[in-house]
Formats: sequence, structure tokens, C-alpha cells
Amino acid sequence: MPNITDEKEKAYAIPRKLPEVLDVPMTAALLRVSADTVYDLFGSGELPGRKVGRRWITTKAAVLRWIESTSSDDTLERAIKKGTGQALSDALNSGKVRIKPKG
Repeated sequence: MPNITDEKEKAYAIPRKLPEVLDVPMTAALLRVSADTVYDLFGSGELPGRKVGRRWITTKAAVLRWIESTSSDDTLERAIKKGTGQALSDALNSGKVRIKPKG
């Protein structure tokens, strides 16, 4: 009986050399998620991509930038929620967050 973990690993196998332009299955392999998750991320506009004909595509560089930017945003959000004053001060000084005037 095959091991479920082994089957998942095969489903998310990353080719040795990914091309610069990725379709949904290649993007899913790079992110190690399902193709449905990638379609959801593209559809919501969260993951940068473009629909060409009936297919979604993106670039490897765009996916890696998205991972880096969202991880730093998540780190900042966690620090602010913990009440780390320095994190909030740094975010305001860098322009990553802005205070909205009431109105």
C-alpha cells in the first residue's frame, strides 16, 4: 500500500529547472500547494498573475517576490499585534504603514 505522504510529495515535485514563466501546475509545485489553491490566489488577486487565453501564468520571480513581501508583512503584523512599539515605529518610518485620519 503506497504511503499518502509519498503520493503528496510526488504531486508537489518541483522540476529541477523551472522556466521563468510558470503555469498553474508549476506554480503549485513551487509553492507546494494544490492547483486549486493557486487558482484561488490568482482569482483573488493576491498572487500576481495574468490570464492568457484560458490559462493563468506568472513568473518565477513574481512568485518569489510575493513570498518575500507577504512574509515580511506577516512578520510586521505579528510584531504590531504583540505591541512591539519599535516595530510600529519602524513601520511608520519606512512608509510600510500609514495612519488614516478619522473622517
